[in-house]
Amino acid sequence: MRLKIKWNDDRVSGATTAILLIGRDRLFRGQTANLIQASLAEFRSDPAGYKQRKRTWADPREIGPLTTPAHVAYYRNLISASDGLMRKVTQEKRQFNSLLELDNFLVSSLGIVR
Repeated sequence: MRLKIKWNDDRVSGATTAILLIGRDRLFRGQTANLIQASLAEFRSDPAGYKQRKRTWADPREIGPLTTPAHVAYYRNLISASDGLMRKVTQEKRQFNSLLELDNFLVSSLGIVR
């Protein structure tokens, strides 16, 4: 039996939220290379640790600790792009066959944000 991850599954919105939260933290620390892919890899490698840290982080829609104007602009663009992507996934009723397929979709869709 194949795994089906539907557009309304918590794993889709959870991965998007993880990209925003971990990505914001990585931007704050100056780790900008392959931000989307690195954020997803960190999320997948330690989901329990992510859940613990998530409790202390500000809401994903907030700029939080970012102060560098370039990072703030990029993060705002990332928020906007992720909102648009979630609307698109919902409208198209997109389904994924695996977590890898979901992650690849998110990396290719959000990796172009500048």
